[in-house]
Amino acid sequence: MIKLDHISKRFGDIAALGDVSFEIPASQITIVAGADGAGKSTLFKIMVGLVKKDSGQIYFKGRDIGSDFSQITAHTGYMPERFSLYPDLSVEENLNFYADIRHVPHKQREERKHQLLEKTGMLPFKKRRAGALSGGMKQKLSLSSILLSAPEFIILDEPTTGVDPLSRLEFFNIIEDLKKEGKTIAISTPYLDEAERGDYIVFLKDGHVFKRDSIENLRQQFPAKLFRILPDGNIFDIMESVKKNSQLSESLYIRGKYIKYLQSGQESLLNLIPHREVEEEKPKLEDMYIYYERLAKKQRT
Repeated sequence: MIKLDHISKRFGDIAALGDVSFEIPASQITIVAGADGAGKSTLFKIMVGLVKKDSGQIYFKGRDIGSDFSQITAHTGYMPERFSLYPDLSVEENLNFYADIRHVPHKQREERKHQLLEKTGMLPFKKRRAGALSGGMKQKLSLSSILLSAPEFIILDEPTTGVDPLSRLEFFNIIEDLKKEGKTIAISTPYLDEAERGDYIVFLKDGHVFKRDSIENLRQQFPAKLFRILPDGNIFDIMESVKKNSQLSESLYIRGKYIKYLQSGQESLLNLIPHREVEEEKPKLEDMYIYYERLAKKQRT
């Protein structure tokens, strides 16, 4: 549905985005994953015309939009990272205000408002002030407000930051229902565990894409084996000792009480790591992010 072609953006001496290119497939959930400062929010703001790009093209349904972002925004619901509705208004008043802005006809408004409040579990709280809602409920209200105009393309900028685990789960259940309705959804997140629920993923760091593909392809074609190691000794001392072997040290990282080892070649170096237990496990997106980010860094140097 949307194609970004060589998008770049600088803020003074800071390169926020550098030559970013990828496509957002229709009727799928696309995840843009990266840590704080990766450029996720800047990228989404550029897509809806809130920030001006320095170079590159944006295509919507195969057409170069040029500087006319109304071609995108007329079909898009954009939810920024920070809660942006009015805290002194009630849930229902906020929805009415947003419906007025988007010129939603009154008859459709009431029907959609009731459906959205019911779907998100917010119906019993429609008279509550938005400022008195929990973090998860505020995000549901924000999502409901952008859905009032029935957009076909939904952009969510870090929608679950600061939200409790149960609310995150409920939020993504709603997102999956929207996908079933045929919506095209783009989500930015620093949480790779919730990225597992997407269809397509873009790994972003320091304003650069270092890997992009369907999540299914990544899982099927991941070139490394992953081992979870229970170390025999102090985990930090062991990690310090393996630094002498650059090939090994670049393949290890700590997760809790375990050392994770990404074996990318045929030769195993497990015997160089003092251990009590070793178990091979299925790589998750977090492991893939680490593997491809380190590979990209190695290729740059």
